[in-house]
Amino acid sequence: MSVRRLFLAVGLLVWATPHSTLAQESSTGENPDPVFVFNRICYAQVPNLEAIRNMALKLAWRSMPKEDLEEFKSYENPTALQGWDVQVGERLFRVGITQAPLSGSLKKSFPEFSGGTATSCSLVLDDQQEAVVFMPNMQTLAAKEPVSKDVPEGLLRTTTWAGGNDDLKVFLFAKAPPTGKGGLLNVTVIQK
Repeated sequence: MSVRRLFLAVGLLVWATPHSTLAQESSTGENPDPVFVFNRICYAQVPNLEAIRNMALKLAWRSMPKEDLEEFKSYENPTALQGWDVQVGERLFRVGITQAPLSGSLKKSFPEFSGGTATSCSLVLDDQQEAVVFMPNMQTLAAKEPVSKDVPEGLLRTTTWAGGNDDLKVFLFAKAPPTGKGGLLNVTVIQK
């Protein structure tokens, strides 16, 4: 990746987010906000999977069993598929990363990226916080209105934010179950 593309990627990933404000407002004691955790682990890192792997090593995250990794397999023939069980304060999360060449519906939707890659990082939330509490923080992180909100997807309701340029596309997803507790946060970056 050229330096220009790297700077474009970093610029898009932060989307003019007031990270320090989000950090100050979201982390309280032993019960951090899941969006704060998602921002640090996934959003600020993707598509750099090595940064996430280094974090996992330095913080001694426990590798997820192979059979559980299938939940995170977002693409056919992934070149990277890893996951960890992560404890932050008193909260437990699951982190999964996956990367693959573009194929299937992504290739159809983004033909100009057909030779590129798709990289995702997901954070599975515990059920200690309701979606109505953490969703406003996702809105702050995205710093723009969602392209779709509370769309039924199986047993979950999905809210999606999208952005990008000619070199990469960035998607944020927040999924919550009908109970409104727990869910999943995901960032997906498609790049040439």
